Amino acid sequence: MRKIIVLNVGAPSVLEVTEVATPQISAGQALVRVEVAGINFLDVYQRQGVISAPRPFTPGFEGVGTVIEAGAGDAAPRPGARVAWINNFGSYADVVLVPFDQLIPIPQDFAISAGLLFQGVTAQYLIREYRTIAPSDVVLVHSAAGGVGQVLVQWAKHLGARVIATASTDKKLEIARKLGADTLINYSRESFREKVLDATEGHGADLVFDAVGAKTFSESVASLAPRGTAVSYGFASGAPGPVEMEALIHKAARVAAGSVFAYISNPSEMRRRASEVLRGIEDGWLRPSRVQTFTLEDAPEAHRLLEGRFSDGKLALIPQGQQT
Repeated sequence: MRKIIVLNVGAPSVLEVTEVATPQISAGQALVRVEVAGINFLDVYQRQGVISAPRPFTPGFEGVGTVIEAGAGDAAPRPGARVAWINNFGSYADVVLVPFDQLIPIPQDFAISAGLLFQGVTAQYLIREYRTIAPSDVVLVHSAAGGVGQVLVQWAKHLGARVIATASTDKKLEIARKLGADTLINYSRESFREKVLDATEGHGADLVFDAVGAKTFSESVASLAPRGTAVSYGFASGAPGPVEMEALIHKAARVAAGSVFAYISNPSEMRRRASEVLRGIEDGWLRPSRVQTFTLEDAPEAHRLLEGRFSDGKLALIPQGQQT
C-alpha cells in the first residue's frame, strides 16, 4: 500500500509518498479502501508543527471508502459497505484501518462531496452549541467560501437567520451569495465591523463564527450585538489576541471557543451529529462544497493552496485516481 509519511515537520514538501506493508486487521477494526481523504487545516497545523503529532506520522482524520474486510466483533460492517469517518488519524493513504465505532455508513450513491463530513459536523456543533438561532438573528460567517463557512451560511439561512458573509475576494463572496448570504463583505478592502453595523442599523451580529483568528477576532468581538456571542474555532492567521473585557461587560456579550474533537470523542454523539448533516443533504437544503481533488503525490500543492487561502470549498486526496 501507499501512504504519506511526515518524518520532519515543515513546509509542504515534507509530505512524502511511501510504500509500506498493508496493516493487519485486529478485532473491532475494518480495513477500508480509501476513495478520498479530506484535507483540513488541522493537517496543515500538524505538518507545520503548530499542533504536535508523534513522528513519523501520516496526516488526515477524514475520508470516504469501501470496506475490504472486517475483524471479529459486534457491529462488524460487511465487505463492500460504503463508509465515512472523521476522527481516524492516518487517512492520507490508499487503505486504512478504522475502528468499527468510528465508521459512519453512507449511501452507495452519495457523491464524495457529500461523504466528506468533517466540515459538516464542525458546522453542526457550531450551529447547535452556542445559540438557539432565531429568524430575527444576524449571523456573521467569516471565510464564508471555505468548507465550514459554506455549510454555516446554508444552515443559518435554513434556520431563518440573516447571514452576513465575509471573504477575501469577490469571487469567494459570489459563492456565499449563491448559497443565500444576505450581505457580502470583502474584508481585504473594507472594515467588516463598520459594514456589519451599517447593515444592521447599529445592532451588530448576534452570533459570529471566526476561524481566521488574529486578523479578525478583535473586530468580530467589536461587531457583536448586545448579548451576542463570538465563537473562535480556528486560527488560520494566528491565535487571537487578548479580549477587552470592558466591551463585553457593557454589551453583556460573550466569547467562546470550540473544537470539533470535543464533540465527536464519544462515538454515539459523533454519529448523531453526522446523521443531522446527512439528513440535511438528503432533504436537499444542504449542498456540500465543491471538492477539488489531488493525487497523493500532489498533496504538497494541495497544502500550499489551503494554507495560502487560495482555495474555496473542499480539498481532498484521491489515493487511487487522478486529480481534478
